[in-house]
Amino acid sequence: MNIKARHLAYVSLGGVVGSLSRWAIAELINSGLIATFIVNISGVALAGIFLYRVNLSTEQRLFLVTGFCGGFTTFSALDVGALDVSIATAGFYVTATVLISLALLRIIRRPVSQ
Repeated sequence: MNIKARHLAYVSLGGVVGSLSRWAIAELINSGLIATFIVNISGVALAGIFLYRVNLSTEQRLFLVTGFCGGFTTFSALDVGALDVSIATAGFYVTATVLISLALLRIIRRPVSQ
């Protein structure tokens, strides 16, 4: 297996685990908007931690960030879920998701004080 095929395997396996995890949370919570919000915020936090706080190999980063977090989070479900509620709720939901995600990444990306 060459390097490109190995990388494809890491991303694919991570994506499967991430997608199944998102599905399991949606089934457990049984509320589309809330489940998608939780998944997207926690996925952004995990990706930020993996990228900025943990020293990962290329393979680990491909599996965890590109694969798992990419399969776990979902922009399409955020948009579709926002269509099922009022304009005001949709606006709040989408805005809150983006702003909280950006705030989390800013916090996670800060250098750790010694």
